[in-house]
Amino acid sequence: MISNMLRFPLSMFDDELDDWFFPRARPARHQTRSAYPPVNVGSTEKNVDVYLFVPGMDAEALDVVIEKNLLSVAGERKLVESTESEGDFTRKERYEGQFKRVITLPEEVDTESAEAVYRDGVLHINLAKQMDAKPRQIQISVH
Repeated sequence: MISNMLRFPLSMFDDELDDWFFPRARPARHQTRSAYPPVNVGSTEKNVDVYLFVPGMDAEALDVVIEKNLLSVAGERKLVESTESEGDFTRKERYEGQFKRVITLPEEVDTESAEAVYRDGVLHINLAKQMDAKPRQIQISVH
């Protein structure tokens, strides 16, 4: 990275500006445990879809709460103990312990129509957008 900075000193600045003005859907650079579980949020004309990646967890260990445009997901990934036959771990990268993610949704949603499905380690939450009154033309009467 340092050699790149010496050859292209403004490239990091350009990358930061690009990220600010033209955000892209890509993995976080410095993802920490506070960013667990990883999340994808997308939307269509009528829905907001949230995908949380929690492989190896039971659906019963997850708690999902929605209020206005805030989605909260909490849970606990249990500690996996090594057995004597396996020996001790020399490296552990699997997140273990309690977590809570609060995600600001791009729009307000209808909390009553929320649906959540857990399959193959992915929690998919589908939320219908709150539909405002559609604009209509108002005729003006002359008296």
